[in-house]
Amino acid sequence: MSGRDCLNALLDRQGAPRLCWTTLVDDTTRSVMPPDIRALPVLDFYRYLGCAHLQFGNYGLPPDLQVQSPCRRVEPETHVERTTDDLGTLHVRLETDWGPLYSTFRNGHPLKHPIETVDELRIARALWERTHYEEVEGSEATFHRTAAALGDDGLYAPTLGPSPVQQLLEMDMGLISFYGLLQDHPREVESLLDVMHAVRRQEWEITARRSPARLLIPVENTSSTMISPALYRRYSVPQLRDFADLCHAHGKLAVFHMCGLLRDLLPDIMATGLDGAHATTPPPHGDTTLEHALDVCGEDFLLLGGIFDGSIFQAPEVSKEQIIAALDALYTPRLRRANLLLALGADGLPTPLWRFEVVREWFERQSP
Repeated sequence: MSGRDCLNALLDRQGAPRLCWTTLVDDTTRSVMPPDIRALPVLDFYRYLGCAHLQFGNYGLPPDLQVQSPCRRVEPETHVERTTDDLGTLHVRLETDWGPLYSTFRNGHPLKHPIETVDELRIARALWERTHYEEVEGSEATFHRTAAALGDDGLYAPTLGPSPVQQLLEMDMGLISFYGLLQDHPREVESLLDVMHAVRRQEWEITARRSPARLLIPVENTSSTMISPALYRRYSVPQLRDFADLCHAHGKLAVFHMCGLLRDLLPDIMATGLDGAHATTPPPHGDTTLEHALDVCGEDFLLLGGIFDGSIFQAPEVSKEQIIAALDALYTPRLRRANLLLALGADGLPTPLWRFEVVREWFERQSP
């Protein structure tokens, strides 16, 4: 049974014919591995591991294997100035016809968000009101090229940016500005969300209709540390229900990447109509065990890339016996029947090769 067959069986909600696992790696992950392993092309590394490889968008792929989106965002003309200071902080100044937006980043994470005042909020709304998505040609060919490179080992799953609420919370406004402006200028914030959502629906519809993939994954990073259940119901659920509906209308599965604290949000997340979650994270790093996700979401729920306990797999002094014991304990009869693809959290974390090999050997012993 190939990795691709195993993944397709999960997506068909047949339960895996054998237990399946995957991982996501980058150069940092492989930095402590032997030179010959570090030198392997990334897809060959996954083949060496023998996992069922669910390719998470273009993450880690070389340029010649990256899949082109079937649409592109068309924005009004702006001027961008980028400078980096001695501390490595990136300063970005966006000049628009309605005024400037200024932000700073370090290691890809925002230190100062571009929208922190009501005037900046209005500039952002003006930009979004003049933005749309249009179809591009050639994306299907890039998908089939990468699918051929994956071969029998796995499937490619396109990723999309976060929904408008999450985009504002994570990147454009941050928690303090989002909730401060929502309190003081609720109509202005809700107007921006409505405009963003109308534009993003264009992207979702084109992608759902044009992509040959079986599933689409918006990178939500949802967490109750960022939004309450009440506000999630009010703002996020309608947006993500539209995404799921568009996916289903075009025969695609809607799977949300959610690696935060989900326990208090799960009942509302299910109201979106999604088919599954990617990167469901158990304690101690998350708060949602895989079995609790099934309690709330049902036995047909797709647990794609459910994270293996990082306090075990990434523990500095973990032993082979401890990893095996944790896998033995995790796979209850219920999870053995579930639509579960277990994931080893490794991207951005230097990880010794032997830990992957222990997991591979354990799964090989489970094969019928």
